[in-house]
Amino acid sequence: MPSRKLPAVTGALVLAAVSCSAPKPPDAPGPRAVYVTNWASDTISSFATEADGALRAPATSLSVGTGATHPQASVRSRDGKWLYVGNWGTRDVTPIRIEANGALTPFPSAPGPAPQPVTPSGIALSPAGTALYTANFGNGGDGTVSQYRVSPGGQPHGVRTIPAHGRATTGLAVAPDGRSLVTANSGSGDVSAFRIAPDGSLTWVATVPTGAGAFFVAITPDSGRVLVTNSKADSLSVLRLSADSGLTPVASVANAASEPRGIVLNRTGDRAYVANFADGTGPGHITAFSVDGKTLRPLGPPVATGSNGAEGITLSSDGKTLYNANFNTNGAGSVTSYPIATDGAVGPARPPVLTGGRQPDLTSVTAP
Repeated sequence: MPSRKLPAVTGALVLAAVSCSAPKPPDAPGPRAVYVTNWASDTISSFATEADGALRAPATSLSVGTGATHPQASVRSRDGKWLYVGNWGTRDVTPIRIEANGALTPFPSAPGPAPQPVTPSGIALSPAGTALYTANFGNGGDGTVSQYRVSPGGQPHGVRTIPAHGRATTGLAVAPDGRSLVTANSGSGDVSAFRIAPDGSLTWVATVPTGAGAFFVAITPDSGRVLVTNSKADSLSVLRLSADSGLTPVASVANAASEPRGIVLNRTGDRAYVANFADGTGPGHITAFSVDGKTLRPLGPPVATGSNGAEGITLSSDGKTLYNANFNTNGAGSVTSYPIATDGAVGPARPPVLTGGRQPDLTSVTAP
């Protein structure tokens, strides 16, 4: 993780948090939009999209919520009605309702469950949407995982925080079959697997080395393989994930760009896209891979983002557009979009669009 001086909050459209114990969800999810968390501005940016997936400027910005600071990671509910944001600074999770007209309504943040998590950095929902988890960086020390129960009204409630069995835990993913959760531990260069009980609770199964700076993980749609970006080793790892949450290393593949971090899979799981951070100050790139049962194969040369420090990454729901957030150390944040060809190759980058905030970090961008 780069060292950071916490700057003052920039101006933004501020919406007051709503106090309600059981908020009613909107009748329908809001329109297609891309959301970005701006770590250094305490804001969320919302982009409308064109028919071809391009971002429509300018972005709309709002405060992440009363008192919440340094939003780091976000995930959208499957029904499209909620955006959940993990806050690095205040160690909590802000639920934001997505109204039918596209407006965002922040609700009071859910405190991190005891023992209080330190610097939440990644976030994931269970397939049913009833459990939410954060990966906690621990300021570079021992990492942890926090579990939240999500009420029928969409509100998260802290349940417990447990050891991640690795250091500096940055990312995590829940298997599509709901049986397993896997964390990436950047400080110890390994990944940890947990079995998920019906009530959402976690039981640690194993921790397996992958490579220096294991940063983020993605799990294939069949829940059979785990892909890991090793940011300091400039490599990706493939592991087999068993039904009982065991991990078996399968392959390690060199990455053709500097400091791979964010990773996303397409819906069929045969294509992987990686955002390359380049220390946050160097030109970012996107690398693409075809995925089979045993390894990864590069899908064309790296594609320049047109900005610096690529990190957060996501695909549109139809798989035709890729988005990445650009950290741009000490500068204005931006998002780059790309058309995806029918063979999965990444097309030319469209010009980056400013978020209106600063330093979108980690799993900072989400799409419908």
